[in-house]
Amino acid sequence: MDIIVNAIVLKSVDYKDNDKILTLYSLEKGKITAGIKGVKKSGAKLKFASEPFALCEYVLAERAGRYTVIGATYIDTFFNLRLSLEKYYTSSVILETLNLLTGENEPDHDLFTLAINAVKHVNYQSGELTALNSFLLNFINLLGYGIQKINCNGCDCKIDGRVFFSSRFAEFYCSSCRIDDAMEITLETYEALSSIFNKSIEDAVKVTLPRTAEVKLLKFLTYYLQTKTEVNVKSIKSLIDFIS
Repeated sequence: MDIIVNAIVLKSVDYKDNDKILTLYSLEKGKITAGIKGVKKSGAKLKFASEPFALCEYVLAERAGRYTVIGATYIDTFFNLRLSLEKYYTSSVILETLNLLTGENEPDHDLFTLAINAVKHVNYQSGELTALNSFLLNFINLLGYGIQKINCNGCDCKIDGRVFFSSRFAEFYCSSCRIDDAMEITLETYEALSSIFNKSIEDAVKVTLPRTAEVKLLKFLTYYLQTKTEVNVKSIKSLIDFIS
């Protein structure tokens, strides 16, 4: 039985002499694994469909629950990601996050749209870190760990002094209302988060943030995501090391 899916390559691993095993994130099936044959040969017609970041319409043959790519039409190769290390590392974080924190055969239209929009913005526009931070913030929300309000959870004020955050409750507090397990974060981090809070990626990238604020917010969101999921997205460290 053949099926057609729209998918982006999350991971590509060599297999045997000329084949690869692809991890795809698709609109129709969610995350799936598929073999693709002969793509390491010179002049292989489907070589483009086996590259990381490739967004294609894939024709898959299914047999005994296993998929093999038998055809593909490219939608976007996101070529600019290969011309800029910052764009490459940023998009790698998006794809690794999807790979680590999604299950097999669990389609999610909102998550697929969020991820593709994020990679498109990183590829075609500036503001890579803001696009990534917006992706992570929205991704965390889709996982069910979203921060529901930006004001102090105690007095409902917009915080303009010392800022405290409880990972357990996903809540912010001012110095007067802080609770015991809340950690202090910088005001710059809080203000950066406030500026993109509840915004789509399209709207978030219109916000101009200082580089230091972008990096601090990335570190904060990384910490919070790891605290909630106990998953370490290793490519984030590579990105931070590169931009720091």
